[in-house]
This record gives sequence, structure tokens and C-alpha cells, in this order.
Amino acid sequence: MNNPLFVVSPGLYIWSLVIFLLVLLILKKYAWKPLLDFLDQREKEISDSLAMAESAKADLEKVKEESEKILNEAKNQGKSIVSDSKQKAEDSANKILNDAQAKSDEFVLDAKKKIDVEKKKAIKEIKEEVVGLSLDLASQVLQRNVKDEDNNKFVDSSLKAMNTDEAKS
Repeated sequence: MNNPLFVVSPGLYIWSLVIFLLVLLILKKYAWKPLLDFLDQREKEISDSLAMAESAKADLEKVKEESEKILNEAKNQGKSIVSDSKQKAEDSANKILNDAQAKSDEFVLDAKKKIDVEKKKAIKEIKEEVVGLSLDLASQVLQRNVKDEDNNKFVDSSLKAMNTDEAKS
């Protein structure tokens, strides 16, 4: 068993331990520290991202609440505009109806005045015709020819008498 590979010498043991510790220190300084720094940085970035996500979520909730509030205000304004428009339409319709009623009343009054004027004209014409017929009848009864001048005077005086009778009634 004296194999040179299995011989343990204290110098080799110490040098192996020193080299192992030296490699361990070098690895710690140049390999593991950047790896740990990278992992710490990555962990910090992840926590920052989570914090930003929570902040964005809170902001999104605020925006959602504000948009709902704005939407509700817009709906209320729309309802108010519609009700105002309906009221204005009703007022306009009432005004148009009142104007139409006033014009209708005016037309009726005007028509009554025209009818009254035409009625008076017709009565006057009938009276003139009656006077003319009466004169013809009277001239035939008397068998006498009445002059035109006398006839016109008689018609005028008869009309004046009738007008005074009308004015009294």
C-alpha cells in the first residue's frame, strides 16, 4: 500500500488548503459577488416593478372612478338637456297654438265684420229695389208718369228715412 498517490504529506495538504482558499476568495470576489450583486439588483428591479404595478393599478382604479364620475355627469347633463329641450318644445308648441288661436279669432272677427257689411249692403240694395218697385207700382196705379228727378228725390228721401230707422235699431 505504499502507493504514491495515496501518500498524505502535510506540506501538500497545507498547499492544497491554501490554493483552495485562494480560489475560493477569487471566486467570491470576481464570480460570486457580481452574481450576488446581479441577483440583488434583479430582486430590487422585480420589487420596483411590483411597486410600480401596484401604483399603476391604484392609478387605474382612480382613472376608472373618475371616468365613471364623468360618465354619470355626462348622463345627467344629457338628461337635463333633453328635459330642457322638451320644455322648450312644449313652450314653443303652446306659443304656436296661442298665436294660431289669436289669428283664428282675428279671422272670425274680420269675417263677421265683412258679413255684417255685406248684410247691410244687401239690405240697402233690397230697400232700394223695394222703393223702385213701389214707385213703379205707384206710378202704374196713379197712371201717371213720374219724372226722373222726382223719382230720384223720392228714392233719396226714402233711403235717408231707412238709414235713420236702421241707426235707431
